[in-house]
Amino acid sequence: MEDLKKIRTMISLAVYDKHYGERDRRITSKYRRDYIYLRGLGMRIGVALGFFVVYALYCLYRLIIDEADIFSMISKKTLIEAGAILLVVLIIYTVICSFKFKEEYDEAEIRLNIYEERLKKMNVNSGLKGKKISVRGTGNGNNTDS
Repeated sequence: MEDLKKIRTMISLAVYDKHYGERDRRITSKYRRDYIYLRGLGMRIGVALGFFVVYALYCLYRLIIDEADIFSMISKKTLIEAGAILLVVLIIYTVICSFKFKEEYDEAEIRLNIYEERLKKMNVNSGLKGKKISVRGTGNGNNTDS
């Protein structure tokens, strides 16, 4: 019966390694605040680039189809409107993605903690009590402040 429990534990460890292991270790190798900041920064850069592409296509449409005057399109009022729209879009994306990235980090940390507990259980059962095995390495990101 003890061997069956060991086999089940080893299978669950292998399944975790195959599906989540590398990704969760990469996520939790950073502190929570750093992970959220870096993911958010990448997201904001991508959203800003996407906005500029869409806005450039809109300006091209107005120039070609509507035959608008290029000087009226480059006015101060138009640029302020575009900047305000970009700012609102970035704020909305930042709020939504901050919650998403916090949740993503917390889920990865929970899964990795369960994995480590199962690994410790296997080490104790196998007679390796004196040896400590960690799957996180250095800078494990256990800091849970936001």
